[in-house]
Amino acid sequence: MPPDDNQDISRSLQEVILMSIRTRLAAGAVAAAGVLALVAAPAGDAGAATKSYPLGDCTNLSPNVVDLPYQPNRVFVSEYAGTTYLQITYSSAWMLVGYSSHARLDWKNLTTGRHGVLVDNSVVRPPNTGVHNFTVKRSTFGPGKVKLTLTTTNRNAVWAVPARSCTSTVVAP
Repeated sequence: MPPDDNQDISRSLQEVILMSIRTRLAAGAVAAAGVLALVAAPAGDAGAATKSYPLGDCTNLSPNVVDLPYQPNRVFVSEYAGTTYLQITYSSAWMLVGYSSHARLDWKNLTTGRHGVLVDNSVVRPPNTGVHNFTVKRSTFGPGKVKLTLTTTNRNAVWAVPARSCTSTVVAP
């Protein structure tokens, strides 16, 4: 008796499903191996540790006025592959809408006398706080103590509010 066409279709469908399952399992195994490789990989050199430094009195009015103030409070400093990374976090509560923040970071290395200016623009949107990110060549910025001066202007859809400057001294790797 010749095979039934429905049986052939059913058998072909089963083979496709099994191939699909095998392909998915193989893809999952490859993804899992990638994750394990990332976890097992060395994290870089010992100098890549991130350090946190307090930022002076930076409490300022938010451009949304009725919100809690714009308040940068610390600087995170890390180094990786010849680049120094500076992150300044700021908190602020807001009513319904966020605002943009334009930051200028003046720096002066107290050991070498080198100095410079870094600029960043960030946006605060509910429910997140803001982060200003700056990068500079390690050989330019460090090593030694570096004085930072942060000046920002925060803007919403209606107006801009300049914030007073505040300072911190960090140790560059």
